[in-house]
Amino acid sequence: MHLRSPEMMVLAAAALLFSSPRRGSSAPHTGFLTLDGLRMLAGEAGFSDVDTAAAVAMAESGGNPSAVGDGGQSFGLWQIHVPSHPEVDRSRLLDARYNASQALRISQHGSSWAPWTTYRNGAYRAFMPQGVS
Repeated sequence: MHLRSPEMMVLAAAALLFSSPRRGSSAPHTGFLTLDGLRMLAGEAGFSDVDTAAAVAMAESGGNPSAVGDGGQSFGLWQIHVPSHPEVDRSRLLDARYNASQALRISQHGSSWAPWTTYRNGAYRAFMPQGVS
């Protein structure tokens, strides 16, 4: 039986969370989050349905924690729209964990995804596990 050192386990977790940055992207050094990484982050944030939470984030940002959209008004993994949510700390929305916590709050703990365009138009379904919608 081969035991892993704590350092090896951390490296394995990092590899699961992040993929390599796409060529020509403005991704941070850590890269884009994979769908599995988004599921893990969603679970840590408190989402009970991590599949839907991760699928919405992937459809919104492509897994890029530094994504900025809607003409500079939506930020991070879940593309939190600042004009619709002025209570958020805009300076922290590119932090993956803060963005996840705000998505959890805005979605009413994952029970209402209506604020997200990719949920309303069904684009998130492309990232759902097969057989789940």
